[in-house]
Amino acid sequence: MGLPLPNWKTAVLGAAVLMAGCSSSPMVDLVPPNVPPDKTVVTVNGEPLSLEDFDTEFRLMQIHYDAVTEGEMRAIKRRLFEQVINRRLLTQEARRLGIRLSQKEVDETFQDALKGVPEDFWTVLKVKGVSPDAWKRKLLQERLAKKVVEQEVNSKVDITPEETEEYYWTHLPEYWRPQAVHARHLLVQRKGDMDKVLAALRKGEDFTRLASTFSVGPGKSEGGDWGFMDTDRLPPGYVKALSALKPGEISKPLRDNFGYHLFQLIEWRNRGMIPFPQARGRIHDDLTQEEQDHRFDQWMADLKRKATVKVNQDMAPVIGVTLEDLREE
Repeated sequence: MGLPLPNWKTAVLGAAVLMAGCSSSPMVDLVPPNVPPDKTVVTVNGEPLSLEDFDTEFRLMQIHYDAVTEGEMRAIKRRLFEQVINRRLLTQEARRLGIRLSQKEVDETFQDALKGVPEDFWTVLKVKGVSPDAWKRKLLQERLAKKVVEQEVNSKVDITPEETEEYYWTHLPEYWRPQAVHARHLLVQRKGDMDKVLAALRKGEDFTRLASTFSVGPGKSEGGDWGFMDTDRLPPGYVKALSALKPGEISKPLRDNFGYHLFQLIEWRNRGMIPFPQARGRIHDDLTQEEQDHRFDQWMADLKRKATVKVNQDMAPVIGVTLEDLREE
């Protein structure tokens, strides 16, 4: 299976960034960089893209994907090449339309990007040879590209209540809901561990905490909570054990080839149709996303048709893109 890559929404493509504006309304705009001819890999509508643009993209990708095959690497480089060019087209379109980022949007972009990153993130960037400025430029390029797509594509999609309801009635089989059970599950492989769990339960210990501590089964980090599980996906023995319980009750230990199980029933959900009022929000969101994606593909294809892209073929081997790849562009 090929390696997954970010789509345009998380990795749309390149230009240089300049912070400027008056003190009352600071803004961020894009300015084409000065790139020497011998460092220019490709020009997009006359604007040069440098080897550094592609190198930064590749090095940032390496942070997320350490071990890849040679075949996967070629596909990755081909995709990154497309991403860098596409992002430049989007930032050019933003500049043509006068769309810019406010200072607030810039600050939010950096704050969101730094949430949850490891403490050694800046060290990792340095080891990979990516400067903080290059990382920030890429983030702002992506944010501006998303902003122009939101204004020119997404905001123009309006799924009506009638379209939403028509989809529901013409796709009823999608909204048939089988019987399901919501429970917590604890699995241990040794009888001694089960004895410890049972002793703790008799002392009033919480099932959720015990599952988080002892269980070796799926959902351990959620205290054994597996959400709603269709009963036809469960072994008959599990269903039988759960059927004997009232909400909140805990089953007797059940042993099978996986080990020793305990279940705590939360609730049952009967077979039946999902009513339209419950399905409406999801249908609307799905139809909106589908139409936005469709319109984006058409809109982006039109940008590409109008664009003039010239590749420095001598630089193609340096960025890992073959001449055959370039001819397909």
